[in-house]
Amino acid sequence: MHPRALSVIQDRVRRDMRVEPDLAILISRDSNARNIVRRRAGEMAIIAVNLDEIGAGDSPLLHTLIAQSVATVDHFDVAIPVREPSGFYGRQAEIETIANDLKRAVSVGVFGLRKAGKTSLLNALDTLRSNDERNVTVRVDVSEIITAEQFRSTVLEGLWEQVRSLPGKENVQPRLRSLTRQGTRRTDLVDSATSWIQDLRVLLEYVETPAVLIVDEIDQAFPSRSNLDADEAQSLFRSLVQLRSVIQEQEHFALLCAGVDPALFERPLVDGKDNLLYKLVRLVWLAPMTRDEIAEMVRSLGKRMGVRIRGHHEIDALYARYGGHPLLTRKACSIAASERKPDDLPFHITTEVLEKAMTSRIYGGPHYQAADVLESFTEWFPDESALLRLHFSHDSDERDLAALLLRDNPNAMVHCIAYGLCYPDLTARITAAIESLDR
Repeated sequence: MHPRALSVIQDRVRRDMRVEPDLAILISRDSNARNIVRRRAGEMAIIAVNLDEIGAGDSPLLHTLIAQSVATVDHFDVAIPVREPSGFYGRQAEIETIANDLKRAVSVGVFGLRKAGKTSLLNALDTLRSNDERNVTVRVDVSEIITAEQFRSTVLEGLWEQVRSLPGKENVQPRLRSLTRQGTRRTDLVDSATSWIQDLRVLLEYVETPAVLIVDEIDQAFPSRSNLDADEAQSLFRSLVQLRSVIQEQEHFALLCAGVDPALFERPLVDGKDNLLYKLVRLVWLAPMTRDEIAEMVRSLGKRMGVRIRGHHEIDALYARYGGHPLLTRKACSIAASERKPDDLPFHITTEVLEKAMTSRIYGGPHYQAADVLESFTEWFPDESALLRLHFSHDSDERDLAALLLRDNPNAMVHCIAYGLCYPDLTARITAAIESLDR
C-alpha cells in the first residue's frame, strides 16, 4: 500500500457528489495499511479493512471497524500545515483573489500570526496551480536553506525541472551558465550571483503562463531579523533585489511569499539606504477564520471521528475565545473530544465539556498555544505589543496612556488588527491570547 494511494482516494471521494466526503473504506491486503492511514489524521477518516482477514472469516464486523477507526484517530490534533485539499477549510475568498493575481503576474505577500494557516494557504494555492499543466511553480522554504547560493540554485533547478515538464518542452536544452545540461548546479561555479538572473530569463522564455516562485518564511531574508549568518542574510536580500528586476520587467514571473513580519516590503529604508523591495508585493493580512469557517472546520473534522458539535452555543464559545484562530480552536476541540469513552459513538461535545477544555492547563493545549501566539507577535512587533499591554491593562492610568498614544498615532496597532488579535474597534478578538498578557 503506497501512501500516494490515499491521496487518490481522497481526490476521487472529493469529486464524487454521491458519496460521503469525510469517510472512505479502504480494502487492502497490506497489513500496514491501518498504520499508513492513521498517520494521515486531519485529512479524511479512512477505514482500513484487511482483505485476508475477511477471507479467513476473522475480520470484525464493519461497524466495529468504523468504531475502532474513529475512536483512535484525533483529527483535531494536527499542528502541521495542511497539504491535502480535504483537510483545508475556509480562506476561499483569499485563494480566489490571490490565484487571480498570480494569473496576471501580480506578486503577493501573505502575512499573519504563527500557526494561522499561512503555509497551508500556500499549499492550497500550489495544489490549485498544479491542476493546469501549463503552470510553472517553484517553491522554496527559507527556513530550510543556509546560504544565498543554495537559494539561487534551488530556484534555478526547480524552474529547469518545471520547464522540462511542460507539454512539448521535454527535450529542450537551454544553455545556462549556472546549471549543467542535466539541470543541476555546476560544481565548478563558486558564486552564481552574477549569472543566475540571466539564466532565469532564459528559462522563462519557455513559459506560456506566468511562472510563480513561492517563498515561505520570507522574513528570514530581512537582514536585521534573519537567523542566517549576517553575510548570508545580506546576500539573500540582494538576491531578492535581483529578482525584483525580473518581476518588474516582464509578465511571465510573480512572487508569492509568506511570513510573520512584512518589514521586507513595508519599510522604505534598510540600514539607512533605499529598500528596493519596498512595496514590491501586494500585502495580504491573514486574519483568523470567520465564525462560519470555524463551524465548518470543527464539524467536518468531528464527523471523521464520531464527534458531534451541533449547537451554535458551542461554536459561539469557541469563536469568542479564539477569534477564529484555527490551531487554538482545534486544540480545544481535541481536549474536549478526549473526554469520550470508546463506546461513545457518536460523542456530543456539550457546552460543559467544551468549557472544561477551554479552561484546561494541559501542556501543549490552547492555553499555552495562545501564549505562544502572543510571544511570537511580541518578538516581531515589540512596540505594538507594549501598546497592546497598556491598552488591555487593569490599571486605568495605563489604559489612558494607551488612548493618548493612539490619538497621536491611530495606526500604532495596525498589525494587532490586521493579524486578528483585536477587532478594528480595538476590542479583543483572540481573547485567549489577550488574557496571556497578564502572565
